[in-house]
Amino acid sequence: MNPKVSIIIPVYNSEKYLHRCFDSILANKYSNIEIIPINDGSNDNSQKIINEYKRKYPEIFFPLSQENQGIGMARNNAMENATGDYIMFIDNDDFIDEDYIITHVNQLKEKDYDIVISGYRRVTDNKVQYKVKLNGKYSWTRYNSIAPWGKLYKIKFLRDNDIKFPKIPIGEDVYFNLQANTLTEKVKIIEYIGYNWYQNSISVTNTIDKKIKGIDIIKLLDSHYNILNDKNCINKENEDIVTLYFILLIIQFLQWLSKGLTYKEISNYYDSFFKWINKNFPNYKKIKYWKITKGERFKVRLIIFIFMSFKKIHLIKFCIYVYGKYKERFGK
Repeated sequence: MNPKVSIIIPVYNSEKYLHRCFDSILANKYSNIEIIPINDGSNDNSQKIINEYKRKYPEIFFPLSQENQGIGMARNNAMENATGDYIMFIDNDDFIDEDYIITHVNQLKEKDYDIVISGYRRVTDNKVQYKVKLNGKYSWTRYNSIAPWGKLYKIKFLRDNDIKFPKIPIGEDVYFNLQANTLTEKVKIIEYIGYNWYQNSISVTNTIDKKIKGIDIIKLLDSHYNILNDKNCINKENEDIVTLYFILLIIQFLQWLSKGLTYKEISNYYDSFFKWINKNFPNYKKIKYWKITKGERFKVRLIIFIFMSFKKIHLIKFCIYVYGKYKERFGK
């Protein structure tokens, strides 16, 4: 019998996109599914749309609702209620191709994988901005996308290892997938692209800018590192990759933080972040960044290379400051 797949969709004020999301799942050529939309305290017509689909498809739609607690808690709630053998996550404004589910499930005929990972498209209303096709021969590939979508997870693997999302305003995907990616070698990378990651017209960058300036980033980094350390996820084989992922995370934090900050503020953030890196990954300077990131998008590899090169000649703080001024001026 084909394994049952639970499809989890956190929903928050997404009335404009829910029909497209739900219809794309229903159009799939795989029938043994349950769809679990979980309303995270929406105040638009999202619940009305969920109810509409529940009436039409009572045998596969099993909606949940909760007071607004954030996307991580919504996913955890849905995972606790899921009855499938495997789980897929889909964001409420995204959509999938009609062969998306069966393509992932078919990989299980080859081996009992804990995770199957595929590529994705970045799309707007009018065009495909870019595609990410994964190459499984590179170790870094499983870290290309730290989002929980674009993957099929074995639910027993997640539950046995107590892999859940934390209640934090940003970085919950990193926390979840760093554990998942490092706690098993039973991972299958496929070149298939069938997930459509939608670029919402509301500025994602501005939302992140506001969120990140209200949190203790060192505490956030500690929480990510400690959970890996507690579960013995960091070893000689993956230490360079894990180190590089934390550096990439810090680069992203500095990009998000840079807008509107003084040079001194940027300098303070930078110093505290790399003090943290030096404490937890003292050998980070020896890492061959370009070699390790084979399989990553060229743009991301170039950002890492430029950052570490300017860091080496002590100009990186100034570059971040200039980048922040650019964002401030042009609203990026």
